[in-house]
Amino acid sequence: MAGNYWTGKKVLVTGGAGFIGSHLVDLLLDDKAEVTVADNLSRGRLENLAQAMDRIRFRNVDLRYLDRCEDVSRGQDVIMNLACPAFGVEYSMTHHGEMLTDTVMIGFNMLEAARRNGVRRFLVVSSSCVYPDDAGIPTKEEEGWRGTPETINQGYGWGKRMLEMQGQYYAREYRMEVAIARPFNAYGVREPIEGEKAHVMPALILKVLEGRDPVIVWGSGNQTRSFVHGKDFALGLKLITEHYASADPVNVGHDRETSIRSLVEKIMAITGAKSRLFFDTEKPEGARRKSADVSKLCEVTHGFSPQITLEEGLSEMIEYFRQTMPKMGVERK
Repeated sequence: MAGNYWTGKKVLVTGGAGFIGSHLVDLLLDDKAEVTVADNLSRGRLENLAQAMDRIRFRNVDLRYLDRCEDVSRGQDVIMNLACPAFGVEYSMTHHGEMLTDTVMIGFNMLEAARRNGVRRFLVVSSSCVYPDDAGIPTKEEEGWRGTPETINQGYGWGKRMLEMQGQYYAREYRMEVAIARPFNAYGVREPIEGEKAHVMPALILKVLEGRDPVIVWGSGNQTRSFVHGKDFALGLKLITEHYASADPVNVGHDRETSIRSLVEKIMAITGAKSRLFFDTEKPEGARRKSADVSKLCEVTHGFSPQITLEEGLSEMIEYFRQTMPKMGVERK
């Protein structure tokens, strides 16, 4: 699907050392873009960019400050803003204020810096967390402004809703070309292992590979998610930015649901682990179901849909974690 749009374009990827951002950098370089990455490395890692470092400009910068956003965005043709706090349930549910503040601060600063520097095209990366707890399944984009964002990630969800709104305002008032993507549950290699900040998949893989018995799973296990491999996720972001900078949100995901119970059982099967499973129903489990209506995604990207299967992605991720854990000082029992 790669065209000529990106050839020679100066593209700034904020959060580009993260596990999604680094995949996006790879795709942009394949399309002959001139890439700058801005990342403070709070979650991103230079190792994620190892294959690209000699072909990009890297800036270690805290984007919560407007003057620094202006500096890194000067002279760019496109800004793809992936920088934001994005953590798992355990951290997010007790840090709503922090999540809201940092999400809005970084996003608003980058939009304003783009406006001041005359950067016409801008990608707002939103989240499926903008949807209410009782959203229809599969979830259509129209539900993104109904009610309040999902309870367990409400601070983060409000932050993303506000970024979408600001993107729409800037498109209308300053004639910026703004794309808005709402990704569902991304996963894949290069995703950090970060204790309470970890998302559900790396958290479960870590527990299994450590040999814990029982493996404790938060919630009933019946809650479902729509898992999207990081490479597919990055390609969706690139295509939406290229083809649909219309200030109109687009889901990035699919309508295939996987229960958390099924997920952990797949992990056990791939690793050969024999541990018992314990579903702790006193712990929160987040949204009951997540599944994306992707009819708009398919339409605006001329037929794109995620292709990497969960089984393929899990096997790749488990092998990556097996190699990474000893380097991080994590021991298997």
